[in-house]
Amino acid sequence: MRQTAPSPAPAGQEPGGQDTQVEPTTQTPADSPEGQDAPEEPPEPLQFEEDVVVVVGSRAPPRSVTESMAPIDAIPFEELASQGETDVGDQLRAIVPSYNVNPQPVGDAARIIRPANLRGLAPDHTLVLVNGKRRHRGAVITWIGNGVSDGAQGPDISTIPAIALRRVEVLRDGASAQYGSDAIAGVLNFLLKDAPSGGSFEIHTGGYGAGDGGAYTVSGNVGLPLGRTGFANLSLEYGNSAPTSRSVQRADAARLVAAGNSAVADPAQISGAPRIDDNIKLWGNFGHLFASGVQAYGHANYASRTVTGGFFFRNPNTRAAVFSGDRGRSLLIGDALDAEDGFVDGSAGCPAVPITDDRPDAAALARVAA
Repeated sequence: MRQTAPSPAPAGQEPGGQDTQVEPTTQTPADSPEGQDAPEEPPEPLQFEEDVVVVVGSRAPPRSVTESMAPIDAIPFEELASQGETDVGDQLRAIVPSYNVNPQPVGDAARIIRPANLRGLAPDHTLVLVNGKRRHRGAVITWIGNGVSDGAQGPDISTIPAIALRRVEVLRDGASAQYGSDAIAGVLNFLLKDAPSGGSFEIHTGGYGAGDGGAYTVSGNVGLPLGRTGFANLSLEYGNSAPTSRSVQRADAARLVAAGNSAVADPAQISGAPRIDDNIKLWGNFGHLFASGVQAYGHANYASRTVTGGFFFRNPNTRAAVFSGDRGRSLLIGDALDAEDGFVDGSAGCPAVPITDDRPDAAALARVAA
């Protein structure tokens, strides 16, 4: 059983159906006690908030970071420039959680291309993009690089000058299902500046309290128009860095020096930052929109640097840790020549110098020198 209530009568009609006349009344602001003292308030201005749109981590159309289900950081150039470092890797280390890149005080080619780790994984488990395009891997396979990086071959992001960037997008989550196995740790997307005008110039210099490690970096950026609908944005960085040393002489090297071997350096094994000469980074970002609606775009770069650093000291009497491909035998050049016939018996004619307690036999050493 359902009950319905009568609908209200329209305005100007009584419930019984009879029309009633309603006299309109008017009141001027002067008749109103509030009207004399209450001026009209101006409308509040509209407030707009600009969202940052990113393109990594989603197959859908671009979404803002706040609406993304993945942990994405959009880092503007101003935040990178506020760091005391000039290397992009060091800047990101200070800003991005779970991103780490360490100096290599003693190592192999990892001192040239420092391994970078995102979420504790190897460098080649992080996908590196430049303007949304895959960046190629570096030429170095890390062999001695803080354990997790051993055997990895990741891109060299230190070739990108910070002044060339307008934003860096960091996806701090695995995205291998979308991008492939090189995105297990996450994605780094470096977006280059694309302004058709303007520019900037920076000089950085510094050093260490110990009096070494002096460094300077000079960088500049300029935007140029290409016709009415195009741009060419160019960036250049040049710098040099002196080495640092926090080493003391090794005991075995000191004994060799005491025995008369003046060729041993002091310190024999250097632990510190390497020397970097003529560190050049040149980048260009280009784009043009034609009248037909076709857009041409691209970027190119050139980078070069010379890195000089120390390595592990090799004592002739302690060769057990030296890598060899001859079933574990660690042989010197003379030993290898002697062992070509399968026997180490001196048949190669290379004299052997007995070494006892890190001290070479003086008579045998003299015969070799003669």
